[in-house]
Amino acid sequence: MVRGHTEYKGFTAQQHDNFYPVIKKFLEEVKPSRVLEIGTAGGGFILAVREILNEMGLTNVPVKTYDVIESPYYNKLRESNIEINIENLFDHAYLNLVKPEKIVPYIQEEGTTIVFCDGGHKIGEFNSIAPHIKKGDYILAHDYIDTWENYQQNFKGKIWDWCEVEEKYINDVSVKENLEFYNKEEFGNIVWVCKIKK
Repeated sequence: MVRGHTEYKGFTAQQHDNFYPVIKKFLEEVKPSRVLEIGTAGGGFILAVREILNEMGLTNVPVKTYDVIESPYYNKLRESNIEINIENLFDHAYLNLVKPEKIVPYIQEEGTTIVFCDGGHKIGEFNSIAPHIKKGDYILAHDYIDTWENYQQNFKGKIWDWCEVEEKYINDVSVKENLEFYNKEEFGNIVWVCKIKK
Protein backbone atom coordinates (compact mmCIF):
# COMPACT_ATOMS: atom_id res chain seq x y z
CA MET A 1 0.00 0.00 0.00
CA VAL A 2 1.43 3.34 -1.07
CA ARG A 3 1.32 6.02 1.57
CA GLY A 4 1.64 9.76 1.39
CA HIS A 5 -1.70 11.41 2.02
CA THR A 6 -1.91 11.28 5.78
CA GLU A 7 -4.51 13.52 7.33
CA TYR A 8 -4.05 15.57 10.45
CA LYS A 9 -7.22 17.08 11.93
CA GLY A 10 -8.81 17.46 8.51
CA PHE A 11 -5.71 18.90 6.83
CA THR A 12 -3.63 16.93 4.33
CA ALA A 13 -0.19 16.22 5.73
CA GLN A 14 1.44 14.36 2.79
CA GLN A 15 3.53 12.44 5.29
CA HIS A 16 4.34 8.85 6.16
CA ASP A 17 1.75 7.40 8.54
CA ASN A 18 4.31 7.26 11.36
CA PHE A 19 5.50 10.86 11.05
CA TYR A 20 3.77 12.17 14.18
CA PRO A 21 5.61 10.25 16.95
CA VAL A 22 8.99 10.86 15.30
CA ILE A 23 8.40 14.60 14.96
CA LYS A 24 6.94 14.78 18.47
CA LYS A 25 9.99 13.11 19.97
CA PHE A 26 12.27 15.40 17.95
CA LEU A 27 10.53 18.57 19.11
CA GLU A 28 10.58 17.35 22.71
CA GLU A 29 14.33 16.70 22.49
CA VAL A 30 15.22 19.98 20.79
CA LYS A 31 12.71 22.42 22.36
CA PRO A 32 13.26 24.91 19.52
CA SER A 33 13.13 28.66 19.83
CA ARG A 34 11.54 28.96 16.39
CA VAL A 35 10.43 26.88 13.40
CA LEU A 36 10.62 27.63 9.68
CA GLU A 37 8.95 25.52 7.01
CA ILE A 38 9.35 25.82 3.26
CA GLY A 39 6.29 24.34 1.56
CA THR A 40 3.05 24.74 3.52
CA ALA A 41 1.07 22.59 1.02
CA GLY A 42 -1.90 20.93 2.75
CA GLY A 43 -0.94 22.44 6.10
CA GLY A 44 -1.38 19.28 8.16
CA PHE A 45 2.32 18.85 8.93
CA ILE A 46 2.90 22.37 10.21
CA LEU A 47 -0.35 22.25 12.20
CA ALA A 48 0.91 19.10 13.91
CA VAL A 49 4.21 20.87 14.70
CA ARG A 50 2.34 23.87 16.13
CA GLU A 51 0.09 21.71 18.29
CA ILE A 52 2.97 19.57 19.60
CA LEU A 53 4.78 22.76 20.63
CA ASN A 54 1.60 24.01 22.31
CA GLU A 55 1.24 20.75 24.23
CA MET A 56 4.83 21.20 25.41
CA GLY A 57 3.96 24.64 26.74
CA LEU A 58 5.95 26.33 23.95
CA THR A 59 3.02 28.42 22.77
CA ASN A 60 5.24 31.48 22.27
CA VAL A 61 7.62 29.69 19.88
CA PRO A 62 6.98 31.25 16.46
CA VAL A 63 6.10 28.94 13.57
CA LYS A 64 6.61 30.47 10.14
CA THR A 65 5.89 28.77 6.81
CA TYR A 66 6.19 29.76 3.14
CA ASP A 67 4.38 28.64 0.03
CA VAL A 68 3.82 30.14 -3.41
CA ILE A 69 0.03 29.71 -3.73
CA GLU A 70 -2.59 30.88 -1.26
CA SER A 71 -5.19 28.30 -0.22
CA PRO A 72 -8.61 29.03 1.30
CA TYR A 73 -7.92 26.83 4.31
CA TYR A 74 -4.77 28.77 5.25
CA ASN A 75 -6.79 31.31 7.20
CA LYS A 76 -7.88 28.59 9.60
CA LEU A 77 -4.20 27.67 10.10
CA ARG A 78 -3.37 31.32 10.70
CA GLU A 79 -5.96 31.32 13.47
CA SER A 80 -3.90 28.54 15.08
CA ASN A 81 -0.91 30.91 15.45
CA ILE A 82 0.94 29.78 12.31
CA GLU A 83 2.44 32.57 10.19
CA ILE A 84 1.81 31.64 6.56
CA ASN A 85 3.62 33.69 3.92
CA ILE A 86 2.81 33.49 0.22
CA GLU A 87 6.08 34.34 -1.48
CA ASN A 88 8.77 32.58 -3.48
CA LEU A 89 12.14 33.06 -1.77
CA PHE A 90 14.16 31.30 -4.47
CA ASP A 91 15.24 31.93 -8.06
CA HIS A 92 13.45 30.38 -11.03
CA ALA A 93 15.52 27.18 -10.81
CA TYR A 94 15.13 26.98 -7.02
CA LEU A 95 18.90 26.74 -6.66
CA ASN A 96 19.53 30.07 -4.93
CA LEU A 97 17.90 31.94 -2.08
CA VAL A 98 17.17 35.34 -3.61
CA LYS A 99 15.27 36.87 -0.69
CA PRO A 100 17.52 36.00 2.25
CA GLU A 101 16.30 39.05 4.18
CA LYS A 102 12.94 37.32 4.61
CA ILE A 103 14.26 34.33 6.57
CA VAL A 104 17.97 34.63 7.44
CA PRO A 105 17.54 37.16 10.29
CA TYR A 106 14.76 34.95 11.67
CA ILE A 107 16.93 31.81 11.48
CA GLN A 108 19.87 33.55 13.10
CA GLU A 109 18.02 34.89 16.11
CA GLU A 110 19.23 33.57 19.46
CA GLY A 111 18.22 30.03 20.34
CA THR A 112 17.70 26.89 18.29
CA THR A 113 16.04 27.10 14.89
CA ILE A 114 14.52 24.14 13.06
CA VAL A 115 14.12 24.42 9.27
CA PHE A 116 11.86 21.95 7.42
CA CYS A 117 12.46 21.88 3.63
CA ASP A 118 9.34 20.47 2.02
CA GLY A 119 8.58 22.74 -0.93
CA GLY A 120 8.82 22.29 -4.68
CA HIS A 121 12.60 21.76 -4.86
CA LYS A 122 13.84 20.32 -1.60
CA ILE A 123 17.46 19.90 -2.70
CA GLY A 124 17.73 23.55 -3.70
CA GLU A 125 15.98 24.65 -0.53
CA PHE A 126 18.29 22.58 1.69
CA ASN A 127 21.46 23.61 -0.14
CA SER A 128 20.68 27.33 -0.18
CA ILE A 129 19.40 27.59 3.41
CA ALA A 130 21.97 25.33 5.11
CA PRO A 131 24.77 27.95 4.94
CA HIS A 132 22.60 30.33 6.98
CA ILE A 133 21.79 28.15 9.97
CA LYS A 134 23.72 28.56 13.21
CA LYS A 135 25.70 26.07 15.20
CA GLY A 136 23.17 23.91 17.04
CA ASP A 137 20.39 24.53 14.50
CA TYR A 138 18.66 21.73 12.57
CA ILE A 139 17.75 21.46 8.91
CA LEU A 140 15.55 18.73 7.47
CA ALA A 141 14.38 17.69 3.99
CA HIS A 142 11.38 15.54 3.11
CA ASP A 143 11.11 12.79 0.46
CA TYR A 144 14.68 11.80 1.34
CA ILE A 145 16.04 8.33 0.71
CA ASP A 146 19.81 7.98 0.98
CA THR A 147 20.35 6.26 -2.40
CA TRP A 148 18.30 5.63 -5.53
CA GLU A 149 19.06 1.91 -5.18
CA ASN A 150 17.58 1.84 -1.68
CA TYR A 151 14.52 3.69 -2.97
CA GLN A 152 13.98 1.23 -5.82
CA GLN A 153 14.56 -1.87 -3.71
CA ASN A 154 12.92 -1.01 -0.41
CA PHE A 155 10.60 1.99 -0.71
CA LYS A 156 8.95 2.34 -4.12
CA GLY A 157 5.58 0.62 -4.18
CA LYS A 158 6.06 -0.54 -0.58
CA ILE A 159 6.58 2.37 1.78
CA TRP A 160 6.86 5.60 -0.20
CA ASP A 161 6.65 6.49 -3.87
CA TRP A 162 8.67 9.70 -3.93
CA CYS A 163 12.42 10.16 -3.78
CA GLU A 164 13.24 13.83 -4.29
CA VAL A 165 16.41 14.05 -2.19
CA GLU A 166 19.35 11.66 -2.23
CA GLU A 167 22.38 12.10 0.00
CA LYS A 168 24.72 12.73 -2.94
CA TYR A 169 22.82 15.95 -3.75
CA ILE A 170 23.18 17.47 -0.28
CA ASN A 171 26.50 15.95 0.75
CA ASP A 172 28.73 18.80 -0.45
CA VAL A 173 26.90 21.44 1.57
CA SER A 174 26.70 19.05 4.52
CA VAL A 175 30.48 18.66 4.55
CA LYS A 176 31.15 22.35 3.95
CA GLU A 177 28.72 23.48 6.67
CA ASN A 178 29.66 20.75 9.18
CA LEU A 179 26.21 19.18 9.20
CA GLU A 180 25.85 15.81 10.89
CA PHE A 181 22.99 13.31 10.77
CA TYR A 182 20.59 13.42 13.70
CA ASN A 183 18.57 10.27 14.47
CA LYS A 184 19.28 9.08 10.93
CA GLU A 185 17.39 5.79 11.12
CA GLU A 186 14.26 7.19 12.79
CA PHE A 187 13.96 10.00 10.27
CA GLY A 188 14.88 7.70 7.39
CA ASN A 189 11.93 5.49 8.25
CA ILE A 190 9.57 8.43 7.64
CA VAL A 191 11.51 9.61 4.54
CA TRP A 192 13.04 12.70 6.12
CA VAL A 193 16.68 13.60 6.66
CA CYS A 194 17.60 15.64 9.72
CA LYS A 195 21.00 17.27 10.20
CA ILE A 196 22.42 19.40 12.97
CA LYS A 197 25.10 22.04 12.46
CA LYS A 198 28.09 21.24 14.67
